[in-house]
Amino acid sequence: MKTPAAGLLLLTLASVTCRVCAAGTTDTGCRATFEPAPGSYRFVEAPDRAIEVPADATIDNIHITRLEVFDESNPRENNAVYRFGNRFHVLTRERTVARDLLFESGDPYDERVIEESARLLRDRDHLYDADVRPVSVCGDKVDVEVITRDVWSFTPEVSFSRSGGENTFRAGIAETNLLGLGRELSFTLDNDIDRDSSRFSYEDANVGGSRVDLKLEYTDSDDGFQQFGRVGVPFYALDTRRAWRISYDKLRRDEEQYFRGDAVTSINREIEEFSASAGFSRGVTGDVVRRWRFGWNWRDEQFRPSLDLPPPDQMPAARTLSFPWVEFQSIEDNYTTSFNLDEIHRTEDLHIGHSLTLQLGYSADAFGADEDRLVTRLDYADTLMFDDKHLLQHFASVDAFYNFDQQASEDLVAHYTMRYFRSRNTRRSFFATFSAAYIRNLNSQQQVVFGGLTGARAFDNRFQVGDRRVNLSIEERQYTNLHILNLVRVGYAAFLDVGRAWAPGVDDGIDEDWLADVGLGIRLASSKADVGRIIHIDFAVPLTNRDDPGVDSLQVSINIKQSF
Repeated sequence: MKTPAAGLLLLTLASVTCRVCAAGTTDTGCRATFEPAPGSYRFVEAPDRAIEVPADATIDNIHITRLEVFDESNPRENNAVYRFGNRFHVLTRERTVARDLLFESGDPYDERVIEESARLLRDRDHLYDADVRPVSVCGDKVDVEVITRDVWSFTPEVSFSRSGGENTFRAGIAETNLLGLGRELSFTLDNDIDRDSSRFSYEDANVGGSRVDLKLEYTDSDDGFQQFGRVGVPFYALDTRRAWRISYDKLRRDEEQYFRGDAVTSINREIEEFSASAGFSRGVTGDVVRRWRFGWNWRDEQFRPSLDLPPPDQMPAARTLSFPWVEFQSIEDNYTTSFNLDEIHRTEDLHIGHSLTLQLGYSADAFGADEDRLVTRLDYADTLMFDDKHLLQHFASVDAFYNFDQQASEDLVAHYTMRYFRSRNTRRSFFATFSAAYIRNLNSQQQVVFGGLTGARAFDNRFQVGDRRVNLSIEERQYTNLHILNLVRVGYAAFLDVGRAWAPGVDDGIDEDWLADVGLGIRLASSKADVGRIIHIDFAVPLTNRDDPGVDSLQVSINIKQSF
């Protein structure tokens, strides 16, 4: 006969044996059946996580769920063509997904690491979206599911663009997920506003399953060529402690100078550059990551007259730089996600903290340089306002040399940008961006330009030139539910552009200094291929310089950009 004490002991043992397996359920021995995310999993509208993970939990099983390009559980995508597409497409391999994860079985469960792993996956060109979530808890063990959706990675490309009255054309073929391994291989033929070229490119972000990143690129143009190679281990995560990089770049091309949109002079510029660096960090300390990098750069620039146009009155001087440098970087660990800002119905990762990069170098004749120079670079970004309705960010950069022999600054290039979003609802937002640029004593005779491709959509691409520019663009954006053939998402924008580029004391021959236009635009974003590329079809009407013979009453432009 069992005593009350014995019964109490058995009840206690039973309660210890019965552990929580999943949200809202229990099972003796924690033998819950794992159910992977369905093909219809909604990344943007994923439900809030209902599982509470203990503070001292460790990761047990890692389930990787790879979703096909087309969701065959959706009647609109369950047809012969889309089913064939799924069969033909090589799905990203599990080990390819696993290489981007910052955790493994047996590691402590850290929500920050979970979220950063999802960001790394979303940054890959061969994935449309990604999510990482806990799916079950068993005592101090937690199972995690990694969910990814592929995009169509094998893309023959034929594209046409028109902006500022000029046409461009591209044809090629690209594979952004070679054999399901995340490797990128492409060959393209480009006819753009500057040159005709053919380009071959190969990139592998995880060579041999390591964190080594490799990129090789060769471009042959009608005015020159480019050879580029890079290998190294980047600071691939916030908590990465070591990094290194070696790169080589050789470039030759014609660079024109413009007046009223027409090329008037030209030079042929050749650059050869080698760089090697190593970086160190203590990882995340508090909410900030601080990194130090040390390196050496060698850069040689040569200039000669081009064949098509006369050179400028003052021919740029040849220059050789050879310098050690040190770089400090500070990044605040403050990230969030949103959607319907720069893309349409896709998870967008936002860094809403600050970031600062400061680099100093000293180029001297003792190191093989032609003259003694101080080399400086500064990049800064921060979020000034963020809540459910508002996002205000600004970005600044300055690059410059100081020539000790000439006692003068050289190649000063400064940029500033401020961006503001106001969400009216999940399908509509107001957007404004202000930017400014300033250059001084550029040896290469490059100019600041303003026109169709730089913020004045009703004007020629290089309608104004100078050494400084300011421009403001505002848009009312509409992100629709229209999903054409479940392949292309559609958005619209009404816009206003205002700005100018100029050099003080120089007459550019334009009646009204400020360029302004209004217009309407259509945005087309693929949901199955070329993720992150959005087609812009804009109809712009000029508000100033309407009587100028070089300004059309209506400018229609078609471009492919990286954001809405």
